[in-house]
Amino acid sequence: MTRNEKICLIDRFERLSYEFDDVLELSNELILFRPFEDAWSIKEQIVHCMEVDVANFHRYRRAIAQPDTPIISFDQVWTKNLDYQLSDLKLNIDLIKMVRAYMVSHLKTIADCDWAKYAYIHDKRGRIDLEEALCQFSDHVDFHRKLIDRNIELF
Repeated sequence: MTRNEKICLIDRFERLSYEFDDVLELSNELILFRPFEDAWSIKEQIVHCMEVDVANFHRYRRAIAQPDTPIISFDQVWTKNLDYQLSDLKLNIDLIKMVRAYMVSHLKTIADCDWAKYAYIHDKRGRIDLEEALCQFSDHVDFHRKLIDRNIELF
């Protein structure tokens, strides 16, 4: 991946920091709405994204500081056991922005480096280098944004 491709990827990652801003304008009823019994609400989608961004912050830092060290995943039980519905939505959105801003600032300083050498070992997905990781970090937000839009449509 070239420096310009990395910068484009970093820019996309940064733009996605603002993907949930419009949700703050929605009614609380819609934010907490679950279209199906096993579906997540909009709030749960966003809090999950915050949790993943915080985990990904640690993962990417580990990939650089200690390449090829193992990391553990977390599963959907967090949503239930941590009761995401009670979480402060704006605080979660702000945290996503802050974590991503910090990451973007640092990632731009290493855009000339070989990102393939920076990797962590995911307990379920295997070795993930920084290029692949940053793509996954962005795709994760896109995936959950689609679920949020689905909830809005079905409300």
